[in-house]
Amino acid sequence: MKTKKKKTIEVLDIMIQHADKGPSGFWVDDYEGCGNPKIFPEFEEGLKRGRLVQKEHYLCPWNTAVMYGNGRGNIHTGCYHSCSIEKAKYLSADMLKSILKRFKDSMSSGKYDDKDNITPLLTASEIEYIEDQEKKEKRLEEERYKAERAERIKRAAKLIQKYPEHKELFASCYGEKVLVQTYDGNIDFNPNGYADVVGAEKFTYDDYIDVQIRSFHKTRGWFATCFYNIPLSFKGTIERKTKDNICFERIFVEGMYPDGLCFDGKEEHVWMSLKGFEEYEIGDSVSFFADVYRYVKTSNGKQIDYSLREPRKIEKIENYKLPTDKELAEQAVNDIICETCYLGEQCNRISCLRPKKELGQLKREMTKMVMGGKKK
Repeated sequence: MKTKKKKTIEVLDIMIQHADKGPSGFWVDDYEGCGNPKIFPEFEEGLKRGRLVQKEHYLCPWNTAVMYGNGRGNIHTGCYHSCSIEKAKYLSADMLKSILKRFKDSMSSGKYDDKDNITPLLTASEIEYIEDQEKKEKRLEEERYKAERAERIKRAAKLIQKYPEHKELFASCYGEKVLVQTYDGNIDFNPNGYADVVGAEKFTYDDYIDVQIRSFHKTRGWFATCFYNIPLSFKGTIERKTKDNICFERIFVEGMYPDGLCFDGKEEHVWMSLKGFEEYEIGDSVSFFADVYRYVKTSNGKQIDYSLREPRKIEKIENYKLPTDKELAEQAVNDIICETCYLGEQCNRISCLRPKKELGQLKREMTKMVMGGKKK
């Protein structure tokens, strides 16, 4: 304990000396943490490279339980789960010096040896000061948000006039680098988002937003899912072949979301460049990887759709029947039932424990719901 206290005091002395650079904690790890690299440059290594860098210490002055006393935070769970250094950032350099010296003296005198009975490190006036600063910051943030919202509404006036039902969306996102998922489809609000859309070279930003909205329910949904996530592979059977292009009767899509959850789906009648598929004939089934890209479709008014290009790792595979909508729905239903089953803790994932009649009825009802109005 004495060694830890001594090392803590050494670190505190440096913090006091550099209080004008803000508060600092004792560690950084995995690109985050409370250590202040302006005071301790070695913390920069942890923040940039994700490495653990820490200062040995007995107790941290910015632990919520230390700052506010018993009843706030939990000193036994460690700083990560009971940290109020964000509040300390409102304090002036002189206030930080005073608080750190007070903490240093209290720790040296043994005041914190009994961690079950801790009185507040902060004075009532310091607590009030922090609360006032928080309110002031919140008020300024609200004013800034209102001003930015008004500016976005002003800039999006033409789109709001055309799509009044999306006014709040424009007020929040117009001109921002955000992708919004609505019930009808995705809207990419990134001002530079249309730079990679083939055929959108003459688009304005408003054109880009407008075309995305007009493309709702008219895009290849599974290719769009791949575009915004991680495509893994594509499989299909060649239906037609021309001088420069081929058409797949159906392409089976396999991909993965960023959280590791996989998905699959299919798209009908997909045209691609013949390049890479020259040696294959009508009726051949192939698996391959390709880039998903967006392009402007003009056959029925301007719309943005998704397709595939730059195929690679092409392999001929055995002819097989790609899953139908119903088969894909049944697969999804099976996964949902397994993941949410009330017998999950007892199940070995090989033999289902639920009564066959109950399971069959549940599958039929859920498949019907998933299918909706789709053709079987």
